[in-house]
Amino acid sequence: MLKARDIMNTEPPYCALDASIQDISQRFSEEKISGMLVVDGDKRLLGVITESDLIDQQARLHLPTAMAVFDMVIPLGEEKFEEELSRMQAMVAENLMSMDVKTVDVNADLAEIASLMGEVDVHHLPVLEGGSVAGLISRREIIQALAGQLS
Repeated sequence: MLKARDIMNTEPPYCALDASIQDISQRFSEEKISGMLVVDGDKRLLGVITESDLIDQQARLHLPTAMAVFDMVIPLGEEKFEEELSRMQAMVAENLMSMDVKTVDVNADLAEIASLMGEVDVHHLPVLEGGSVAGLISRREIIQALAGQLS
């Protein structure tokens, strides 16, 4: 039976807690990734950032520049918009990441990994060895592993 160590991406994308939202977004776009691990200097897992986290954050920060009340349009003011824009630009990985992260050990088997992904509805599972990140398994790796077993 295949183990996590056999199918994981051994060079997963990761960043530090203080990585800016601009850098994170740029990497997601350029590297065509859907998830990124947030780690400390010893590669201990602190959290995960997904495409959904980036999209949700953008949706929460969208402010209308004016509000309609009855038949009047009331401008909300440039100052409030600029404050929100500055706040968004100052965001870092720590503000975006999910900290309640499901993980698997390098020795977890494929059935255990697939079951966990289905049960908790996640697309990325960090793989740990001795408390540090050893790799990352996404649904893509699961499908590739299953296809390899069927051939």
